[in-house]
Amino acid sequence: MKKWIATSLTFCSLGFGLAQAQDNVLTPAETAEGYKLLFDGTLKSFQDNFVDYVKGDSTNTSLDAGWKVNATDKTLTLPTGNTNNKSDTRSKKKYKDFEIRWTYKTDGNQGVIYRAMVTQDRIWLTGVEYAINNVTNLGKDNPGAAYDLYAPPNPVPYNDFSTGKWNNARIVCIGDSVEHWSNEVKVVGYKLHSQNFWTQYNVSKWVSEGPRTLTNLVPGRQDVGTGFITEGYIGLQGDHGGKWQIKNFMITETPCFGPIKPDGSVCVTTGIAGAKALHSSFPVFRTGGGLEVDLSEEKVSAARLVSLDGTVADHGLISAGGRKATFSGNLKAGVYFLKLDMAGGSVTRKINVF
Repeated sequence: MKKWIATSLTFCSLGFGLAQAQDNVLTPAETAEGYKLLFDGTLKSFQDNFVDYVKGDSTNTSLDAGWKVNATDKTLTLPTGNTNNKSDTRSKKKYKDFEIRWTYKTDGNQGVIYRAMVTQDRIWLTGVEYAINNVTNLGKDNPGAAYDLYAPPNPVPYNDFSTGKWNNARIVCIGDSVEHWSNEVKVVGYKLHSQNFWTQYNVSKWVSEGPRTLTNLVPGRQDVGTGFITEGYIGLQGDHGGKWQIKNFMITETPCFGPIKPDGSVCVTTGIAGAKALHSSFPVFRTGGGLEVDLSEEKVSAARLVSLDGTVADHGLISAGGRKATFSGNLKAGVYFLKLDMAGGSVTRKINVF
């Protein structure tokens, strides 16, 4: 008897969700949603968009030489970090509502700070930080956390990869609402200046550090009506140890909340490259040690199951004129990416095999 497999997990795109078809290049859906690459694989692009963080200086143009580009794989690299703060950077431009996407790997401790100011000695004192670490036992400092404010769920469900593994990250800010995503899973959501925010703030490092302009316009004040910082710089923390590699760093100022769709979009609902979007209710069945995927509306040329570490677990046998894919391997229970290639492009869906 066939056993139906749950496919209710979030759709994701091969373009961003699993691996870029071409690194540092926008997909048609990303272009349609207004994305701009802040790093396109060249040092010049990074220099065009980022400068050193300098307290009290919003016009400086310098950029620390510690930030380099690997000529082989076109990744932005901070080799070791710099504890004297020289490698902290900020965007040249301030952003209000936005979504940032980027791909990274690390063997240390870094962070991406947003809606930051230039009012303090260190950029992390002026904005909320998306935490980046190569370990996942740090609670509110775990990868994907709003650093020292909101922890991702425990146990960690989103398969952050440590040293030597690539991870996908997203930050979405609209008004007072914020989401953090790690490897296609929403791990943090909060509202700036809410009562819950202040509850977390009052037991955080910012209390011991003294009044800081972290979220409200008047440092150290929690009064109703004080407000929150509605726009600020994007910062890359470079003052900690550990090698940090970044690619596919992009931003849009017309964001939407929610998961990434198969074509790489969040707001746009059209399919990829003129092809139909993958039907949301196509059935996947467990057949002995393998799987069977039945497609009533799509015609596929190839199918693969990919493990969360990026390795191919099995190739599908295509039959019924491209309407069926069968995986005969002895699959272990767990979460996989089901990748289907069609005439108009590729789509990827997470499935839970049990």
